[in-house]
Amino acid sequence: MKTTFIKAVIASVALVTVSACSDDNNGGTSVDKTLNAEVLVDFSSTIAQSVYSDLASETTTLYNQVLALETDGPTEAELTACRTTWKQAREAWEQSEAFLFGPVSTDNIDPRIDTWPVNFTDLDAQLNSEAEFTEAYIDNLEDALKGFHPIEYLIFGSDGAKSANDLSDRDLEYLKGLALNLKTLTADLETSWATSSGSSYYVAFSKAGDGSSVYPTQLAAFEELVNAMAGICDEVANTKINEVYQAQNPSLEESPFSKNSITDFTNNIKGVQNVYLGKYTADGKGLEDLVRAHNLQMDGEIKLKMTTAITALGNITDPFGQAITSQPIQVQNAVTAINELKSLLENVLLPFVQQHTN
Repeated sequence: MKTTFIKAVIASVALVTVSACSDDNNGGTSVDKTLNAEVLVDFSSTIAQSVYSDLASETTTLYNQVLALETDGPTEAELTACRTTWKQAREAWEQSEAFLFGPVSTDNIDPRIDTWPVNFTDLDAQLNSEAEFTEAYIDNLEDALKGFHPIEYLIFGSDGAKSANDLSDRDLEYLKGLALNLKTLTADLETSWATSSGSSYYVAFSKAGDGSSVYPTQLAAFEELVNAMAGICDEVANTKINEVYQAQNPSLEESPFSKNSITDFTNNIKGVQNVYLGKYTADGKGLEDLVRAHNLQMDGEIKLKMTTAITALGNITDPFGQAITSQPIQVQNAVTAINELKSLLENVLLPFVQQHTN
């Protein structure tokens, strides 16, 4: 399971048709630096900055709702509101996993907010301790004791049916500390890509090949982007889904208490789709525009593989922990579809961007 960084992209042995790599109307290699720069700028603002802004907004709302739980005395309505906001924050976070580079990686924010499975023994020890759950104390805990999933456990319960009356004072104290830490770290992510800051990662990425301190060439930025897209496909197919399926062990799944795992996986692939299209809440230039300028067939194949993977996940209608035994064909079909998308990204899109950027 995830404990540090996203797993390295595994080289695929699948072969992809050579025809997809050729330019439709261009016998040689061409580099459009202007279009490439537009893609990098629009990714940085339309995708990265916007997704992280939504994530920070949702986790702020979640923290305020947790405060209300503690202050007012927990009610079912307040607990339901926390659960809804937790899922909304997960939507933004899981879509952001299509680009797990920059501060989310270098500052170890990914494992600090999204490590699973929950360590129940140590979590119970924390609840039974006399520790004061200050922000510093929470931040110094091991990764499996903070972030999204201990919050998930506390607000949903082990069976997803926790009631407001089940929340002890100690639960609420820990929950408040966890929610504050999550709010702080996601706010850091938003700031790290802020378009208004001259020192942000937005500048480092969008200015690739034009004075960037991180990316000396546009090629380096495009390789980072495509490798991240392929990387999350690898993690979803081969870690999040297949490792749990092969072990037949639902306790290893990512979001078991909320029954949100399939939604998490789907948002991971939707994040890849967002990056390719250059589209989140607004529509900008994306990898799609670069590919379509040279090879319409490749563009169609990539979009089809993305749609097929999302559809395959949607065909898993039981909660994932149940589906690994009740819907094995659908689970395996999802693994296959996502791995086929990964292979296309690695073996077709990556060589393409290496050819058309510098």
